[in-house]
Amino acid sequence: MNTKYDGLIFDMDGVLVNVTQSYREAIRQTAEYFLQRKVLIPEVEKIKNKPDMNNDWDATYMLINRQQLDYKTVKAYFQKIYLGELIDKEKLLISKQILKRLKNKYKKIGIATGRPRQEAEYVIQKNNLGKIFDCIVAMEDVVNSKPAPDSLLAVIKMLNLKQAVYIGDSPSDVQAAEASGIPSIYVGNQNIGIIKFKSVLQVINFLL
Repeated sequence: MNTKYDGLIFDMDGVLVNVTQSYREAIRQTAEYFLQRKVLIPEVEKIKNKPDMNNDWDATYMLINRQQLDYKTVKAYFQKIYLGELIDKEKLLISKQILKRLKNKYKKIGIATGRPRQEAEYVIQKNNLGKIFDCIVAMEDVVNSKPAPDSLLAVIKMLNLKQAVYIGDSPSDVQAAEASGIPSIYVGNQNIGIIKFKSVLQVINFLL
C-alpha cells in the first residue's frame, strides 16, 4: 500500500485505455495502405517503443518512411480510420470503480496525454469519468509534447501537487517524469524507470 503521493498523474493510452484495437491499429492500417504491403503489429510496437515516438502520427510517418509522402496526407488518412471506426473499440484498462477508489485515496488525479483534447475528452465523457479526473492536459495545451516535461508540469501546477507520480507505458513517459522532477511508474515489458510493473493490475495493487 502506497501513501506517500499527494496526487496521481496518468498517461491515457495504454494505461487508462486499451488502444490495441484503436490507435495501434490505425498506425498499422495507415502504414499498410501507403506501403501497399502487410504491416504487422510488432513493427508498430518497435516504432512506438522509441523514446521520441509518443505521437502516433509521427510514429506512422516514421514507419512508412517515405520522405516524398506528405505528412498531412498520412495524418488525414490516420484520422479518417481512427475516428471513423476504431475509436469506439477502446475499452478502459482501469474500471470506474477502481478509479473512484484511487480518487478517494489520493484526492487529486490528473491526465497528461499526447492525445488531441477532443479525443481525450471523448473517452472521459463516454465512460462518465468527469468527476474523477481534476484536469486533462492534452496535445494542444503545451508547446512541447512528451518526452518534454511540459504536460506533466502543467498538471502539477494546476493541481498544486508536491509529491506527484506519473503512470505511463512508454520511454517518453519515463523521460517526461524525470525531466519534471517526479518519479514514474512504468507499465510494460521494457527495463526502464525506477518503479516498473508488467501490467496495469500490478500498478493498481501497488497504489492501493
